[in-house]
Amino acid sequence: MRLSPKPASTAEQPANPVPVLYIGGFGRSGSTLLDRLLGNVPQLHSGGEIAGIWPQGLISDRLCSCGVRFSECPFWTVVGKSSFGTLNVEEVDAIASYLRHTFPAKKMWRLFLPRTRANLIAAAPENFLDVTAQIYEGMREVSACQAVVDSSKLATYLLMLAQVPSLRLHVVHLVRDPRAVAHSWSRPIVPDPDGRSSIGRFGAVKSALLWMIINIALEWTARRLDLPYLRIRYEDLVACPDQVVDQLRRQVSTDLPGTASPAAPAGGEVELDVVHSVSGNPMRFAQGRVAIVEDASWKGDGRAKRAITSAITFPLQWRYGYRALRRPVAEASGRAVATDS
Repeated sequence: MRLSPKPASTAEQPANPVPVLYIGGFGRSGSTLLDRLLGNVPQLHSGGEIAGIWPQGLISDRLCSCGVRFSECPFWTVVGKSSFGTLNVEEVDAIASYLRHTFPAKKMWRLFLPRTRANLIAAAPENFLDVTAQIYEGMREVSACQAVVDSSKLATYLLMLAQVPSLRLHVVHLVRDPRAVAHSWSRPIVPDPDGRSSIGRFGAVKSALLWMIINIALEWTARRLDLPYLRIRYEDLVACPDQVVDQLRRQVSTDLPGTASPAAPAGGEVELDVVHSVSGNPMRFAQGRVAIVEDASWKGDGRAKRAITSAITFPLQWRYGYRALRRPVAEASGRAVATDS
C-alpha cells in the first residue's frame, strides 16, 4: 500500500518547490559529516537536523553551529521573520510537544499501522505544515542556494515533510555497520561548546534493535511515498567522499540546473565553512580543514558485544552488504551495487 501525501491546507502546488535532500537513517552513522560535505556543493545549503529547531532552538535556545545562540543567530533571525517568528509562545509549545510525542525513535513502529499513521498526521497542529513550508523556503532564500540538505534522519519526520506540497524530497539513506554504531552509542558523551548535549548513550542491545527498526522504517517510508531514494554506506563515504557526494549531487541535478561538482577533498581532507545548524553531532561546529578518516575503533570491542549486535541485526546487516569481503558502493532504486575489497 502506498502512502499518499495530503495537500497543504492553504495553498495549491507551488510553481517553484524547494528541493530537499533528506538524509535518513540511525544516529551515529555519519549524517553530520555527509550534511557538511554536501554543503560544499554550490547551490546546496547544509541545514543540519532541521527538525531540531523546535526543541533545541525555539524552546532551549541552544547554540547555533555559527557560535551564537539560536535567538541571536542572524541567519535564523531572518528565516524566522516569515515562518516561526510569526508564532506566539503557545503555538511554539504546541508544535514542540507534538514533535516530541510523535517522532521518538522508540515509537517508529507506528508508521506501519495505517490508522495510527493517519492519526499522527491528523494530530499535527493546524499551522504546522504551513510554517514548515515557510521555514524551508526561508532557508533557501536566505542562503541564496537552490536546495536544502536536511539530516533530521527519522522516517516519521520524513512522512510529515511529505505532506508539504512545496517541498520536493530526495531521500539519502545512510547506513553504517551496526557493530560500529553500537560502539559509538556506548562512548562517553561529547558535549557542545556550551557544555550541553542532546545526544544520548545506550548499550549494544538497544542500539541493535533501534538500528533495525529505524533503517527499516526509513526505507519503507521512502519507497511507499514514491520518493527518489539512494542508499549509501558510511564506510564508502569516508573512503571515497568525492565520488559519493558527486553521486548525490546528480541525484538532485534535475532540480538544480547548472549545479557544479564540488571540489574533491585533497588528501583525505576537506575545507568546511561556517553553517547554521542547531541540532546534531558536535561535528557541526567544525570549521576549516578537517580530515576525513573512518572511525574503526569498534573493531577493538569484545567478541561477545559484536556477536550480540550481529545476531540481532543479521538479516538487515546482510541486506546492506556487511559481509566478509564485500563492499557495496551504493544502491539506487532497490538495486545493490557491490565490489570485492
